[in-house]
Amino acid sequence: MIRILVPVDLSETSVKAINYALRLAENIPSEIFLVHCFPEILEEKDLEIPPGTKDIKAIISAKREKEKSALENLKKEIEDKLSANEINNISIRTHFDIGYPEDILLSLSSVLSPDVIVMGTRSKDETIKELLGSVTSDIVRKAQVPVLTVPADSVIKHNDISNILFVTDFSEVDYRSLHKLIRLVAPFKTIIYSVQFNTSSPDRWDKDKMEEFRKYCTETYRNHDIRAEILYSENFLDTLDIFIEKNKIDIIAMTRKKRNIISSLFHPGITRKILFHTNVPLLVFHT
Repeated sequence: MIRILVPVDLSETSVKAINYALRLAENIPSEIFLVHCFPEILEEKDLEIPPGTKDIKAIISAKREKEKSALENLKKEIEDKLSANEINNISIRTHFDIGYPEDILLSLSSVLSPDVIVMGTRSKDETIKELLGSVTSDIVRKAQVPVLTVPADSVIKHNDISNILFVTDFSEVDYRSLHKLIRLVAPFKTIIYSVQFNTSSPDRWDKDKMEEFRKYCTETYRNHDIRAEILYSENFLDTLDIFIEKNKIDIIAMTRKKRNIISSLFHPGITRKILFHTNVPLLVFHT
């Protein structure tokens, strides 16, 4: 069984994340937790206060109950859809809480130990301010479980998740990330491209690590198509974009590390490149 945590704010962005979570869970026994966080502090513009109203607490309480009801209605809609399609391996659960989303999500993930948190992100046309300092950015940086970010403009295949790009440097932590990745996509017929992007020509050490990784994959994951290679480019992000287009990549997966080339993907400008200039979901593992 896999366990998926999906924060929802009842917007189209979070609906896209829910649909992706359902796609991941469709072929394996799964639990999906829909988490809605009600803010501790509300601005007047969020309350729609009628003129002359004095009982602000009553309005806040009514709004809270309305959103709690909406969450339960969403759960029922999903369950009805699953039932209509004769999908009976997915359990939908809800969690409604009051507080900052990043605090609640991180706390809940430590209790539930989900296999992945699936979060919607803004479209590539939004400004960088929509990402930096956002809940998604905080969760990606701080969570101890994998986080899958689903852009609003991404396309969800209804037949398969076929091609995955696993950005790697063939280090020990990537072996663990690969195991988690395969656990998530095991029901799908996938090709996993394990690629190291080098800004200089690969040396003997790089090649030896890649060959060791290939051997490990061949012996350990015999039923999976895993292809390892090293690509050289002075601008590896441009090479990344070309690779995504050429191989019709459905998901980019990577381990968030420190002090290496992969960590530079989380520099603000490059984060925008990944999350806002492509419509490919990004799956982040943590060391």
